[in-house]
Amino acid sequence: MVKRNGQFRAVTAGSLNLAETRLKSGRTLEQIADATKISIRFLRAIEAEEFSELPGGIFSRSYLRQYAGQIGIEASGLLETYRMRIETKQDAA
Repeated sequence: MVKRNGQFRAVTAGSLNLAETRLKSGRTLEQIADATKISIRFLRAIEAEEFSELPGGIFSRSYLRQYAGQIGIEASGLLETYRMRIETKQDAA
């Protein structure tokens, strides 16, 4: 969900466009890094949906929740995309 006029809008898997959403929210990666203490390297990986670059486990889910909050989207869609991508990679291995 994307926050508009105080409301959250759903963001579904495959339509995340996280960098675009962040830009529309008026936030820079540096601002998000300062607020969350997440490295810019990991923030870039989130925006590129390169979830295998994240540290894994609870850390990845925490990073995704924090990032979502910073750009005004509901974390559930982002977490679902993460879960699907990570499980797909694990199943393929």
